[in-house]
Amino acid sequence: MRNQTKILVIFFAAILAVWGRAQADPASETAKVKPVETPAVHLNRREIVEKLQLTDAQKKQIRVARAAYRVSVAKLDNQIKLKKVLLENELDKPEPDSVQLDLLTGQLGELYGQRLNVKLKASIELEKKILTPQQADMLKALQVKESAASDEIL
Repeated sequence: MRNQTKILVIFFAAILAVWGRAQADPASETAKVKPVETPAVHLNRREIVEKLQLTDAQKKQIRVARAAYRVSVAKLDNQIKLKKVLLENELDKPEPDSVQLDLLTGQLGELYGQRLNVKLKASIELEKKILTPQQADMLKALQVKESAASDEIL
């Protein structure tokens, strides 16, 4: 009986402790909550072109540069897909050849580097040769910082 009384007292003490915490000052809890940031507005390409107020000549230059960029990236993407398939095939073998794995991963790394180089050159051409300095600054302000889907140039 004595043990049951001790257990009952401990149980009530625990309930009071939990209840006391629940009745704590909620203002101190809300002070710790971080304010919610407003999401950045994602503008599509046409909206960006409108805001930049591009001339017809600039629009034509961008179309030509973008077409060349997309062709280059498509070629590299196809080569990357092929190398990935070859790599997966090698990994599926019971005894993968480490020399072949090294060769394929090296080639993949080189292709990814070439893809990044094409993107950087296209961005530089856009900013330095097609847009005015003011338009380039406005473009940087309008574009969302590197997202997964931002592999396109304007």
